[in-house]
Amino acid sequence: MATLNPQSLVTLWQIEQYGSFSATAKATGWSQPAISQQIKKLEAQCGSTLVQRTSHGVELTATGSMLARHGEAIADRLERAAREVEDYRHHRFDHLHLVAPPSICSTIAARTVVKLSMFTDIELSLIQMEPPEAIGLISQGKADTAAVFRYSSIPNFLHIGDDLTFHSLGYDPMRLLVRRSSGIAKRFEETGEPVSLSAAKDEHWIAGCPTCRANLVKLAARAGFKPDIRHCTDDYWATQNLVEVGMGVSLVPALDTHINLQGDLVACPIADDFAAREVGIVTRAGDHRPALGSLLEELERTALKYLSAK
Repeated sequence: MATLNPQSLVTLWQIEQYGSFSATAKATGWSQPAISQQIKKLEAQCGSTLVQRTSHGVELTATGSMLARHGEAIADRLERAAREVEDYRHHRFDHLHLVAPPSICSTIAARTVVKLSMFTDIELSLIQMEPPEAIGLISQGKADTAAVFRYSSIPNFLHIGDDLTFHSLGYDPMRLLVRRSSGIAKRFEETGEPVSLSAAKDEHWIAGCPTCRANLVKLAARAGFKPDIRHCTDDYWATQNLVEVGMGVSLVPALDTHINLQGDLVACPIADDFAAREVGIVTRAGDHRPALGSLLEELERTALKYLSAK
């Protein structure tokens, strides 16, 4: 297949937005015949109908809708490029969007935002989101950088394409969260030794996001059992409360315990080298804006207070 014309993909997306060729022509400044010609050529290249007429105007076929998503991404990137050129022309600093999952958002990311906001002219917006969705935003140009994690037990779950760059910040060990009155907590406090997950094989479990749940299942399998998962929540406070009242035990990152750990709970180190996650920053390849460089440097400095080298 010949290389698809980016402008034609953008036009296809605009047709989806405006609902007709005439409305698209009016909004974009193209003539209606020019728009029709773009779509005809695109359909010929794809060997498929992309736009079909209806009683209310036009609508995209399934193939057209799929291609329109690429057009939307191209339009977003072009709009962003125009804004960046304008910022550079007027010597303005960037307004950066940083995406991070809850535990990183509440610790490394939040402290970084505060520091840069107080001591630089860089404007930062912090958005809470899990890694797979965050990477999608970076690829689409809808955010500038994302703090993400990938578990040692399932290292390939997070796909980072060639258009993106991963900068490692360090490792965050996992902890087994149990009640202080439990036998597991008492043995840990007596010996100070990391515990095996098999010690909790007969417990009910509280899991997190789908990726966190997959990590729990994988680590439990390494310890020789299948966890009885009764609850799933991304809310760390809800997890603590559930463990506190005896509804189960949970696997949590050490970063979560930096935020707050209730006095009647214990976060036990785990006797498994795979019970950790690597935390890093994802950016678009080749994005060397000074403001983004300053953000990455501050994230690295802040991460030293929370993460280990390995």
